[in-house]
Amino acid sequence: MFLEHCLIRLPPLFKSFSRLISLELIEVTISSEMLGSLITHCPLLEHLVLKHNEDSKHIEFTAHNLKSFYFKGNINILHLKNVPLLSKVSYEPTNFFVKTKHDLAKIFESIPAFENLCWKSIPFPVEDAGLVDLILTRLPFVLNCVKRLCISWITLGEFFVLSFALCLIRSSPCLEEIEIEVCIDSDGEYYQLVPRDAVDEIPASFSDTTFNHLRTVKIYDVAGAGDEMQLIKVLLAKSPALIKMVIKLCEMEDKKSLQILAEITNFQ
Repeated sequence: MFLEHCLIRLPPLFKSFSRLISLELIEVTISSEMLGSLITHCPLLEHLVLKHNEDSKHIEFTAHNLKSFYFKGNINILHLKNVPLLSKVSYEPTNFFVKTKHDLAKIFESIPAFENLCWKSIPFPVEDAGLVDLILTRLPFVLNCVKRLCISWITLGEFFVLSFALCLIRSSPCLEEIEIEVCIDSDGEYYQLVPRDAVDEIPASFSDTTFNHLRTVKIYDVAGAGDEMQLIKVLLAKSPALIKMVIKLCEMEDKKSLQILAEITNFQ
């Protein structure tokens, strides 16, 4: 079932959509309580897409049979209560209200069995908490089930964004495939630029990590920045089963691209 830009009001006698398998709701008008109830009362629901209004309040639902879920909206209003079969998750957060490190970790607490994670865009935390206090090296639990990690449209020159991306990678030791699409800030103006010492410490932060199952790495729009090169260096050195690494450079002069290639070929 696909519904877009409409008003949804469940009738008082509504019980369930007992045979509904797929549901897509694109910018619909519905209360958070009614939305949660609607999803919960679709017992066979396997595929769910929510592109939701940012002004909504807390959304909570149970979906025992849910296998894939795409969500675009304010990530903090979302709570997946019981989704034991959920294996494919795609998040595109538009707002990111975080005050503590726990706010970051709890996003993944309720989806323990997911194997495929796609995360498009990492917005800056909009609370006034110091960014250093929000930096996580690893999640407080290991994402042992995650086999494929796709992170797209991220600005690695931002300290929080880079740290969050590295945290997801370090917390997923059973990865088989990583795909990263870098977004270049053409103006070079960053909310908080990655400190030089943080770039230098990237290899050391992976000292106790080995990706024994990682076979494919794809990184797009690489500009040769220090953080990008350090990440490539780490993934090459820490992935003994690696078969293929695809590196696509952003548009640049031939001389610069040859310099990047020369540097990469010297990595372990």
